[in-house]
Amino acid sequence: MSVDPLVADEFVTFPLTVDGVPREVTARWSESLLTVLRDRLGVLGPKTGCGHGRCGACAVRVGVGPDEPHVLCACLVPAATAVGATVETIASLGGPDGELSDVQEAFLAEGAVQCGICTAGFVTAATELLERHECPSRTEIEEALYGNLCRCTGYGRIVAAVESAARTRRERKDPVPLTTRKLTASLRTGPEAAE
Repeated sequence: MSVDPLVADEFVTFPLTVDGVPREVTARWSESLLTVLRDRLGVLGPKTGCGHGRCGACAVRVGVGPDEPHVLCACLVPAATAVGATVETIASLGGPDGELSDVQEAFLAEGAVQCGICTAGFVTAATELLERHECPSRTEIEEALYGNLCRCTGYGRIVAAVESAARTRRERKDPVPLTTRKLTASLRTGPEAAE
């Protein structure tokens, strides 16, 4: 879709739901979704990084119509194409009273955060991955995080955080606590079966 350059600077008003809150946005056709979120609505979770879709700092989940939301770089999405969409930022991932999500907790526990510029994008991408794949392999984790850059932590701790969050989610779903399974296995066949 190309927009006439004369129209690109015109202001338009359109609906957008951000983190579950319906909003009415007035913005230029030419503005990116990132600009609308940060500058027009004051939503500061998505960060401004490269501005070219190469770092993932601005990653948000966008759902249009009946489609499931998926991760996009907000700096690349023209706001006008998100008319009527739902946008989920890192702010919507935790609990209603500001509790951290399991993925955010894992990032903290594994030391996968430092300066914070990339964190929102990594957590957003990791959350989507874990919603689609209960037990992702290391390769699947690396592929899901491929569009995100970190210049501080290195990627080992970030991948470890995603693995930890996946493990926590699986254990939560398991009705028999891990310690009970280990004890039961050890009673049946000796201590080595509990491993």
